[in-house]
Amino acid sequence: MFDALRDLLFTPSCIGCNQLGTHVCSQCLSTLTPQSADELPTLERIVSASTYGGWVRDALIAYKNGSRQHVSGLAQVLHCALRAFDDLGPLVVVPIPSSPSKIRARGFDTVSLLARECMKLQPRPSGSISEALAMSREVADQVGLSASARQRNVAHSMVARQAIQGNVLLIDDVITTGSTMREGARALHLAGVRKVFGISLCGSVKWG
Repeated sequence: MFDALRDLLFTPSCIGCNQLGTHVCSQCLSTLTPQSADELPTLERIVSASTYGGWVRDALIAYKNGSRQHVSGLAQVLHCALRAFDDLGPLVVVPIPSSPSKIRARGFDTVSLLARECMKLQPRPSGSISEALAMSREVADQVGLSASARQRNVAHSMVARQAIQGNVLLIDDVITTGSTMREGARALHLAGVRKVFGISLCGSVKWG
């Protein structure tokens, strides 16, 4: 209801080309270059809706800088990756947690909000969202770190606050080396989850 009212009051525009009337147009969606990898450490499979670049990167940066109007379009992009797991049946979707300091700085949890908007696009019942993961300590910003430094930076930084039954789908915005995803999966496995999959908006050729 709120989303429909917002679109009536403020005409949406495509996050890729600014075309009026849609949060992301079909032509821009057709330019996405998805990435995937199977059998990564602690994860069964990861799918990213696009490489990190172009209008997806620009919209994501704006969103992470506090531009919430980009979330609907980015959720539609993320949903393209989510559809790759339709064969698994209902999933428990778990957002990668943001640090308390980043949530305070932005005023909201970017990945959690993105996950919830994405799941609104799914037919029901096809899954649920669980805020099962939490940060157990602060980590440094990953930007500029090598793959090994990223792994050390996030090692043992997450904890699962509850047990989860069934397949789990981790959601993040960007996967560079996969270290954050692997850490989230590690914490979930300790809580008893057998299989963990992952999706993101963007992926890098460095991950794997």
